[in-house]
Amino acid sequence: MVDLNSILMLAILLLPLVGGLLAYMAGNRGGGVTIATVFAGVLGIAVWSFLTIPAGTDLQADWIRLGQYSFAVGLWYDQLTGIMVMVVALIALLVAVFSMEYMKHDESRARYFGLLGLFAFSMYGIVLSSNLLLTFVFWELVGFSSYLLIGFWFDQVKPPLSSFKAFVMNKVGDAGFLLGIFVLYAYFKTLNIAELLVLAEAGLDIPDAMLFMAGLGLFLAAVGKSAQFPLQTWLPDAMTGPTPVSALIHAATMVAAGVYLLVRVFPLLSPDVLQLIGVIGGVTAFTGAFAAFAQNDIKKILAYSTVSQLGYMVMAIGAGFPVAAFFHLVTHAFFKAGLFLCAGSIIHYFHETNHDHAFDAQDIRNMGGLRTVLPVTFVAFTICTLSLAGIPLFSGFLSKELVLGGVLSSGLPMIVSIFALVSVFMTAAYMARLYFKVFFGEKVESTFMEHIRVKLPLIVLTALSFWIAFTLNPFGSHTGVTDALAQIIANPEPGHYAWLPMLSVVLAVSGILVAYLYVEKGMLVKPVSASKKIWGGLSANNFYLDHFHRKIVAGGAMKGASFLFFFDKKILDRLIDLLAKAEVVFAHFVGLIDKHVVDGLVKLLAWTARFAGGRTRKLQSGNVQMYFVWALFGLLIIVYFLT
Repeated sequence: MVDLNSILMLAILLLPLVGGLLAYMAGNRGGGVTIATVFAGVLGIAVWSFLTIPAGTDLQADWIRLGQYSFAVGLWYDQLTGIMVMVVALIALLVAVFSMEYMKHDESRARYFGLLGLFAFSMYGIVLSSNLLLTFVFWELVGFSSYLLIGFWFDQVKPPLSSFKAFVMNKVGDAGFLLGIFVLYAYFKTLNIAELLVLAEAGLDIPDAMLFMAGLGLFLAAVGKSAQFPLQTWLPDAMTGPTPVSALIHAATMVAAGVYLLVRVFPLLSPDVLQLIGVIGGVTAFTGAFAAFAQNDIKKILAYSTVSQLGYMVMAIGAGFPVAAFFHLVTHAFFKAGLFLCAGSIIHYFHETNHDHAFDAQDIRNMGGLRTVLPVTFVAFTICTLSLAGIPLFSGFLSKELVLGGVLSSGLPMIVSIFALVSVFMTAAYMARLYFKVFFGEKVESTFMEHIRVKLPLIVLTALSFWIAFTLNPFGSHTGVTDALAQIIANPEPGHYAWLPMLSVVLAVSGILVAYLYVEKGMLVKPVSASKKIWGGLSANNFYLDHFHRKIVAGGAMKGASFLFFFDKKILDRLIDLLAKAEVVFAHFVGLIDKHVVDGLVKLLAWTARFAGGRTRKLQSGNVQMYFVWALFGLLIIVYFLT
């Protein structure tokens, strides 16, 4: 019997899919209102579910039976599920509202709103799934729907290429996911996450090497989906899609799915895998922040920032603090979605006021003085930037301090802690550079007015970037999110260092000050320009990872394929041809033997039989005297031999 709790979970999962279909059918005029209404309903159900559904509620059904093996599908609800669902639901609603204004001139907006529904359905599937096999199904659906949204403007040059790149690079991680699933099922005969976690608490009866392989496979899935080193290059290129999509997919949902998966299966990760996770997270945090310095595309700067912040989350998981990682996921979802929507507001302003097709509305070198033209966007960008930089009184400070405290108190290599602290400075510096470039400088005069559908999402996300949205104590380590998750996830207390918050704030303020002196005062132009010859290329080209993938990985694969083609064509084919010719020659030889020897022998036997028969037949002449002569002759021979 399906109870109310099961109905609520099914409603959260299925309503976005139905809403997407209805939005597409409603056409360009009614699609936005339709999907926003459905998303509002899902948000209401998500909040009600969090307040009423008991932790551990599940809904199971048989899916596939193969002999003695069976696979079930099901939904699972606990505090982690509830919080993630509310985050996704709120941001999906705000993005839908914002998109109604941003996409109002697009002739394909009905398709856009339909795809938003498909994507939300896929993401809710990942969050609600009770077993890894169903999670993988929705994992693939998320990748497919993001492929469609990134390449939404498929009639342009870059979007199809970017969507294909994202799709292919995520397949590397998907292969790892399958590896983890195969190993876990081979040893435990179940993919139910709750059952696997119970087995983990009881002590997994699995060889260490296999446990490492399973954990490595699951982590590889997160590396692809959450854009970790060295697969992070797809995320900045994915900015070719509509900007509101970036706020939904590349700030709060799809890229966070990898981190969510690692938090969910954390007890299954062996110490060796956690060590690797921590190191990769540290490298990603550093390289992402460093790559943002030399970018001039506003969305690419935010994309590299997302890569860096995802590195912080992964780093916290590797350090053994999944609650800190998830808390940073939540705070980051709000202020980064706010920043992306601010970028969308800025781009929308230029599209509405500048109709020169050669003008790049995303290049920050074309911007400046927008604080008076876009006041709500300016305030929202300011607050979300301060939260991202980890300044006190903002949510980013709370979560980042938990992450830093966990990393410093863990057994991770010292270089990881150094990467984490240096990234604090770099985050503040590149965001301040962006901030001063866009909003300050020569004052701009314009009569443009921000639409309420732009302002409302920004106001909500800005409010959620303050500390008060999570705790009354602006410097406390305990929040509603962390306390709720501590009930279901082992939550060791991160190390408390009195000097750490002060050092973090000093690093952040120093980064802001350096950017201010460089952009606004022009005081550091010469030293920066001189040093840029050293680091500029690395930053602008993301440590040449794309070149590495293109020249070494793809190039190596092509050369390997060319070698195999040569080996197949020149060696294997010739060997096969030689064997075929030898077989033909041998067949001819066998044919000659058959014709002249075997057939000759058969003919000889036939002739002999025929000759003997002919001679014998002559004895039967009908002459009695001759019969008597031959009988006498035979008798004499017998007598001769007997005597």
